[in-house]
Amino acid sequence: MRKFFVMFALLFLTACGDNAGNEVDRVIRLGFEGGLCQGAIPLAHIKGFFAEEGLETEIVVTGDLVSSRDALMAGHIDTVAGMLAGWFVPVTQGLDIQFTLGLHTGCASAFVLADSAITEFERGQEIAVSGAIGGAFHNIALRFVYRQGLAPEDFTWRDFPAAEAVIALQNGTVQVAVIPDQVGKRFVDEGILRVIRSLDDADFADDTCCVLGMTGQFIAQNPETAAKITRAVYRASRWIDASDENKTAAVLLLKEHDFVSAAVDVDYVAGLMRNWRWGMPHYLTEQTLAVSIAEYQAMGVINPDLEPYVIKAQVWHPFTVSFDGFASLPPSDFIATQFSQLPDAEFEYIRLVCCA
Repeated sequence: MRKFFVMFALLFLTACGDNAGNEVDRVIRLGFEGGLCQGAIPLAHIKGFFAEEGLETEIVVTGDLVSSRDALMAGHIDTVAGMLAGWFVPVTQGLDIQFTLGLHTGCASAFVLADSAITEFERGQEIAVSGAIGGAFHNIALRFVYRQGLAPEDFTWRDFPAAEAVIALQNGTVQVAVIPDQVGKRFVDEGILRVIRSLDDADFADDTCCVLGMTGQFIAQNPETAAKITRAVYRASRWIDASDENKTAAVLLLKEHDFVSAAVDVDYVAGLMRNWRWGMPHYLTEQTLAVSIAEYQAMGVINPDLEPYVIKAQVWHPFTVSFDGFASLPPSDFIATQFSQLPDAEFEYIRLVCCA
């Protein structure tokens, strides 16, 4: 297998050289699954930031987070935002997705019934996670319990769509639900649910939640275009972050252009956006990567034998971005490590013990 990786590395590097000047010459397809987390992408399209980079773009509605990832891998779209927690494990298994930018913090919490006596995670609990076992919200939940000194096997994990997870809480099927804030916090406002742990908490407050992704092949063949896409989305993210007024304006623009439901509560959605930091500097995304790798390796979610810098190199391809006096630069050692290969290893180690 090691021989295969070496051959692949040589072919990959050769391909990069052959295609260095072969930039894509067509409409750029921007994936959007409808979540608030991805809002900077359609906003960059609406506000003309892609056009100012010389790119013609169109929005492709992709469905849920997994469908977005699959559409990216199939070449149906050129870029899409995804949750870092959801992409980590597949990338270490060979999925060709690289992150070029961190978008924002926050976006998920652990909820219980408002009248529940539960104040933290406890062994033996049944926990609902939306988006599949092994998916983004499950992996976020794993980091929550790990920081409390608990292990994945201490719990029974159940997969529910976010709204059904609330019903599962109400009928006693589960005691805790880790779901998007976009769904859960409305029930908090209505006095139905209560938050016991969140990515908004102090120890997660600087963590990048969502990232901009492209395939490594697309970046290698179209580095200038990939950089332009990244700059435009970064500019939109910084615009969102600039003021509370901009966050309200962002929701109104998304609503006006039918990227969110016409029935959406503007104040509620803008309030969610105010909870998050938008336009993440690269150093915070790198810090999130480092801590996440350490925690997932400690839990056995990703191979504990892989060198952290190798994992980072597989997933992280930052471009220099700058807007409104706020610049974010790639690390000085990135070029030296970006083509490191995964070691010779079988994949039996991917053991989500929680799935039993």
